Amino acid sequence: MRLLKEAILGLFLVSTAALASQEDVLLQLAIENAKIKPEQAIAKISDRYSGHLSEFGIDDEDGRMVYEFAIVDPEDSVELEVIMDADSGKVWLDEKDRLSSKKLKRKKYQLLMNSGMTLKKAIDEAKKIVPGQLMEAELEQEKGIVFFEIELLTDKGVRKVIVDLQSGRPIPVTQK
Repeated sequence: MRLLKEAILGLFLVSTAALASQEDVLLQLAIENAKIKPEQAIAKISDRYSGHLSEFGIDDEDGRMVYEFAIVDPEDSVELEVIMDADSGKVWLDEKDRLSSKKLKRKKYQLLMNSGMTLKKAIDEAKKIVPGQLMEAELEQEKGIVFFEIELLTDKGVRKVIVDLQSGRPIPVTQK
């Protein structure tokens, strides 16, 4: 009987470990405790800055959780890197890079500006097929396809979904 209990406990521990890493658990707790949730932060940044959000991420700054954004502004030919404190909502400009006209003409930026797809819409589409907490999103271009790669934290760990900018279609990515 004791051996059976140990085997069951071992299986439980292994399956729980497979579901979420320590970093995933800490991130989930940090998001739950944050006064400003990722989607709220995206809405605030979208309202505050002109341009197109091309990246979102969560990071640690001096022991506090912050949200990081990249915003492409074709009118000013710049890419802004903006940081927001997840508790206070304080926003600061981290970096401002000039974008050459050649870079702005790249397919991924042109499609982002002309497709009608926004980061928020892509996240909403991704969550329809993989419900979870937003961790990261980034505009990518591979093999001629332009898409948002979105990472969501689920009860089974981190899952990725790509959202094609041309069709708006979300496609889950299998984990290796």
